[in-house]
Amino acid sequence: MTNKLLAVTQKDLKLLYRDKGGFFFTFIFPIIMAVFFGSMMSGSGGIKGISLQVVDADQSVISKAFVDKLDAAAELKVVLSDEATARETVRKGKAAAYLILPKGFGEAKGNLFSGKTATVQLGVDPKRSAIKGLLQGVLMSYAAEDMQSAFTDTSKMSTQIDKSLAEVRQARDSGELGDNDKTDRLLDFLDNLQEMVATDSFNNTSNSNENSAGNTADENTSEENEFNGFQPLIIETQAITVNRDGPPSGYDVSFPQGILWGILGCLSAFSLSLVSERNQGTLSRLLVSSANRSTILAGKALACFLTIIFIAVSLLLLGKLVFGIQIRQPDLMVVSLVAIGFCFSGLMILFSVISKSEKAASGITWAAMMLMAMAGGGMIPLAFMPAWMTPVSQFSPVKWSILALEGPMWRQFSLIEMLPVVGVLFGIGLVSFLLGVRLFKWQSSST
Repeated sequence: MTNKLLAVTQKDLKLLYRDKGGFFFTFIFPIIMAVFFGSMMSGSGGIKGISLQVVDADQSVISKAFVDKLDAAAELKVVLSDEATARETVRKGKAAAYLILPKGFGEAKGNLFSGKTATVQLGVDPKRSAIKGLLQGVLMSYAAEDMQSAFTDTSKMSTQIDKSLAEVRQARDSGELGDNDKTDRLLDFLDNLQEMVATDSFNNTSNSNENSAGNTADENTSEENEFNGFQPLIIETQAITVNRDGPPSGYDVSFPQGILWGILGCLSAFSLSLVSERNQGTLSRLLVSSANRSTILAGKALACFLTIIFIAVSLLLLGKLVFGIQIRQPDLMVVSLVAIGFCFSGLMILFSVISKSEKAASGITWAAMMLMAMAGGGMIPLAFMPAWMTPVSQFSPVKWSILALEGPMWRQFSLIEMLPVVGVLFGIGLVSFLLGVRLFKWQSSST
């Protein structure tokens, strides 16, 4: 019995190796899929749509306008949030950065002559530090754009100057400003500026001074430092300790998918072999040699099981050594691979006995596999599937197989969490195998 079982297994493994097309789609094609999609998901994808969590703690008209400006920026993908959620989202690596507009932001930004500069807090994911300078540049650019707009709008300028004059005089009268000389100079500057704005000569003066600004820069340096309110924005960066719950890289998502495509190719190759042997008379010769039907099917299932394990282990080793994928729980991975191999070996037996011709078997097998792959995360990663597909995916063994692979890799499933997953896989494999044996015996007895 054992010798006959091993003989059938060895025969099927040799046939798979000799079938160049089947060998390619079983071993080479999955590697191409895993590397291709992993590269797509791991790449930077350009410098557009940077995910930015924005917290508007000021809730002023000016702060809301600034948030709207950032939201319309092509470089950013803004999500409004509260401070705790924003920090946690970036800490888990689900967003590139967060931006906090603190209380007082609108007041400082809206009054150019108050001596205060609007301040924001920026936190950037350390693993995406390359975009830190880009974000700072984008923020400064839009803040400077607002400042330029304020300078060219004389009505706004006049209102801001009046407000600043009132605040400076009140501070001087209350004794808050210690240096009266600097205060007097500031008041004189604001009075003169207000007179220029009122006579509409400010824009002409500022334009004519652009050419001579470089010649007088050194002379005016000390005075400019006294009035730092003309700086568009102060960006305070904050340190972040990252804790990622998701996959470390795109390859940790794509390699389970690649493994499943290899398994589906293996399922197709072995399913067709039984139909081919039945039509060519090889199956009849095996039955005449006293090998019963259960032994033949068990031998084919064992060959398929061993091939699936080999595919999975080979791809996992390739991913770990070359692309740095992680297997945090090797012991649970062993259990997962056994469950996956058992599941698809059983499905192979079922698919191999429901068709009488090779064309019918090929069509039925690939149609079923495509449906399982589409619904189960073989084409779209489970994490990115739309909500309506979640209930449908429960019926796909591909979905449970990908979960069984991702669990020990980056989802960090406990043994209790893994039991339902592997239980479903073992259940599908057992039911499929028993149903396949039943159909095979019925077909043999009726012919």
